[in-house]
Amino acid sequence: MIKRDLYYERIPTKSLREDVRYLGDILGRVIKKQEGQSFFKLVEDTRLLSKANLANKHVKDPFKNILNKIKNLNPQNTFKLARAFNHFMNFINLSESIDASRNLELSLGSELKKLEKNEFFYFDCKRERN
Repeated sequence: MIKRDLYYERIPTKSLREDVRYLGDILGRVIKKQEGQSFFKLVEDTRLLSKANLANKHVKDPFKNILNKIKNLNPQNTFKLARAFNHFMNFINLSESIDASRNLELSLGSELKKLEKNEFFYFDCKRERN
């Protein structure tokens, strides 16, 4: 095992990253199956250009390459590309919700389990709010 792997295990967002990668992989397979390898390559190239733009903030016109790539697309492919990125963003939001729930459950630990088992406590709290 290399050092990078040992460090990765300690990253607090490891589970979130794994969820995003998993859902992104599924989306990629669906795009390949429905739209073909060439459109999948377009999506991946655009994604990689986007990541490069974020990393190179010191460049004068960082979005030039990605804009050139997108402006040459026909309207149908532009729509499909936007839709692919929209689905990916929705998957990121879903992953963040799942990760927040996971972290809440870990932080509350056994206290949450005690509350779930005690139905009377739940109903008493609910009655007090009304």
